[in-house]
Amino acid sequence: MDIYTRMNIKPTYNCIIIDDERFARELIADYLKDYPEFVIVGKYKNTLLAKEVLESGTSIDLIFLDIQMPNETGIEFLKNNTIQPKVIFTTAYSEYALESYDLDVADYLLKPISEERFGKAIQKIKDQLNTEEKAKAFELLEVAPNDYIKIKTGAEVHKIYFNELIRLQADGEYVKYITKEKAYLILGSLKKIATELPPLFVQVHRGHIIALSEVKGRENYTLILNDFTEIPIGKTYRTEVLKRLKSAGF
Repeated sequence: MDIYTRMNIKPTYNCIIIDDERFARELIADYLKDYPEFVIVGKYKNTLLAKEVLESGTSIDLIFLDIQMPNETGIEFLKNNTIQPKVIFTTAYSEYALESYDLDVADYLLKPISEERFGKAIQKIKDQLNTEEKAKAFELLEVAPNDYIKIKTGAEVHKIYFNELIRLQADGEYVKYITKEKAYLILGSLKKIATELPPLFVQVHRGHIIALSEVKGRENYTLILNDFTEIPIGKTYRTEVLKRLKSAGF
């Protein structure tokens, strides 16, 4: 039984559709009729029009985003903007699948999109959003104004000092906090946690955040930590990570 069932709340999620083909926009809208918890806030033929709603303060949880569009592609849109909502790519081109993974896209739907495959993508998004809501509801992470964070495992509360925290790693619906002494597995979202940590830490990959002080060296786009763990630098994060490493003397 999830949190919404226990609290007798039916969640709703706002979504937008960005695709230069009207038929593609209407097909997604038609499929969404079977999922009333997803409310369509807008349908747009390009990213410029969509930016208005994203910058308006309206809460958006999910974006259906085409890749090949005139003026600005879906990939350029993600690279040029800080996007908080979940993103599902909708495209006729399978060669972008690898890059979509590196862009932290939730799913990748190939056109023509079947109703069955669409349903699987929606269920995946619902699971992710539900997990994030659980983490918020149970206050699983508290960043203290000092030099530590508090996490909860069951009924226990643990203080993790930043100088003891080596790295964080995504593990399905959980985040693994790896310290110099032990590891803690906590329900939560690595993407959200990345915005709450001090600049001592940097996200280097969609699945990894590291303490800069733990970097021992670098081989191309792989970081070697003091404990000899090797961590890849994701393509999306390379510019910022290399800049931070250069400032740290690497």
